[in-house]
Amino acid sequence: MQKQRIEYASTSIGNIVSLSDIQLLLSCGMENAKVKDMLTMAKRNYVKERHSRTIFQLPPSKSWKNGCYKTYVYVDSKRKEITSSTEDKLIEKLYDFYYEEENKAKTLEQVFELFMDYKKNCLNRRDKTIITDQNRFKHVSKELLEKDINEITDEDIRRFIVSKILPNNPKPDFIKRMLQSLGAVFEYGIKKKLCFDNPVRYIDAQDYYKQCDKKTKTDEEKAFSAEEIAMITEDAKKNLGNPRVLMSLLAKETGMRAGELAALHVDDISDDFIHVHRQQVKVHEGNHNNLVEVNYTKDERIHPHNGRFIPLTEEARRVIDLAMAIPGDSPYLFHDSNSSNMVPTDGYVHNLKNRCQRLGCVPTNNHAFRMAFNSRLIEMGFSASDRALILGHEVQTNEAHYSLTDKRRLNDIKNRLTKKEP
Repeated sequence: MQKQRIEYASTSIGNIVSLSDIQLLLSCGMENAKVKDMLTMAKRNYVKERHSRTIFQLPPSKSWKNGCYKTYVYVDSKRKEITSSTEDKLIEKLYDFYYEEENKAKTLEQVFELFMDYKKNCLNRRDKTIITDQNRFKHVSKELLEKDINEITDEDIRRFIVSKILPNNPKPDFIKRMLQSLGAVFEYGIKKKLCFDNPVRYIDAQDYYKQCDKKTKTDEEKAFSAEEIAMITEDAKKNLGNPRVLMSLLAKETGMRAGELAALHVDDISDDFIHVHRQQVKVHEGNHNNLVEVNYTKDERIHPHNGRFIPLTEEARRVIDLAMAIPGDSPYLFHDSNSSNMVPTDGYVHNLKNRCQRLGCVPTNNHAFRMAFNSRLIEMGFSASDRALILGHEVQTNEAHYSLTDKRRLNDIKNRLTKKEP
């Protein structure tokens, strides 16, 4: 312990002396006045970096605290008084307090919170990323969270997965991401010298895939069929003054994401194209989520490239004209008549879901418009690169996740193969 403290003392006083110099002086005896002065200065610097509260001398009195020096520290969110007869002795007590606080064992939960603070304030990660990590960690057992991070083994984590995660019939991807999140916390702990090993590295997520829910959505559940789009379009005619209804009609014609529709400006629309280069996102502040507009789309957050341009169809022009006719002055295409603010994405999503459920549609989300729009482009003969350009993602993404084998098209395929008109 004394050696560790001397190591810090040598770093606290900068380049004045080296660790070997300190060790040499110590070998000459701790009573050396210069050594004591040097340690006192180092401890003062150590305390000054951590203690922001006032140190003050008590007024003369008949009590034992007559002329003593006093300050406060916080232990488990409770204020604690620290008093000593001299300022130097008080500094010594504060040094011991902060040193022990910093070097006592950390639980998994404590290291996770430090990691979240690091991601937010040092890596500038988005609030959405932090919230996703926090929500995932809510599934970690209390027993594991409260355990000293250095005492957690791969067997502890495996027992947690078997007893707490697998009974909920998770998707394989959930197991994979849970282990990735746990592993990232341990790796952070290693870098900050809060733990010595990462037990997650000894666990293979695939060991548990056989016991997971492997059911995936069918293509019919991912994209609206032509019949469903026709029903949604016909139903929309009943309420064309609602900007949320109009948003769905434009999504049908453009394949735009929900956040992109919400943040679409009137100025983003030209005679022939819609310039898609913004989106609405949630920013978590305190206990609230604020909606803000950012100048990038989902696929260009890391590498902005001025968005993408979507050609306007006649139906898209008609929807835009209806949106322009909504009363009120707003920079946004979609807004309520009594507001200049953009429509919240959640409001649009809920409106669409309610209408789809009422109509009996299998999919109920905006993404089903993107999938259907991609299928429409395929039928029109557009290449994968053209489709990716319009939809705003990589060609590989389009081929892997957007090109469907919808069983509802079998009758059409059969008629074409047998040369019958549909």
